[in-house]
Amino acid sequence: MNKKIKITVLLLFFMLTGFLLYKIANKIRQKQQIAENIKSIPAFYFYDMNDGLFTDADLPQNTAVLIIHFHPECEFCRHEAQIIENKIKDFSPYQLLFVSYASKKEIINYANEFNLSAHKNITFLHDKDMIFENIFGKSGIPASFIYNKNQELVKQFKGEVKAAALIKYLKQ
Repeated sequence: MNKKIKITVLLLFFMLTGFLLYKIANKIRQKQQIAENIKSIPAFYFYDMNDGLFTDADLPQNTAVLIIHFHPECEFCRHEAQIIENKIKDFSPYQLLFVSYASKKEIINYANEFNLSAHKNITFLHDKDMIFENIFGKSGIPASFIYNKNQELVKQFKGEVKAAALIKYLKQ
């Protein structure tokens, strides 16, 4: 009887270990796939503030792009928006996309509060299908992705970033 219990426990241990190793390997493959996918601007779709579809095809050609994943209630995101507003002229040659899963009303209030919605090179997008992390990976907020004019990833930041660093990489 004891031998059967030991074999059962051992078998369960190996099955659980195998399952966990499979899950870990799968998670690593997913991260590698996302890292590969974001080397250039990946295919995406989000919604503008009029519920129109905005995709990667809507990005201007030969223009560096800054994609910021944010939430209007995030203090770091708010500070980053203030930094961008203070240096808005330095950001004018580039396309800026602010993407959030917050409500449209919250996004609009955020854009207006920091006077960013009036600039033609800044677009606020609603991630109402909550797919940002599936495309760009889990990174928390704020997260910034900088692509050069050839749509190649130059730099990725997690957390708040100073304007000088963003501009430095946008210029590349």
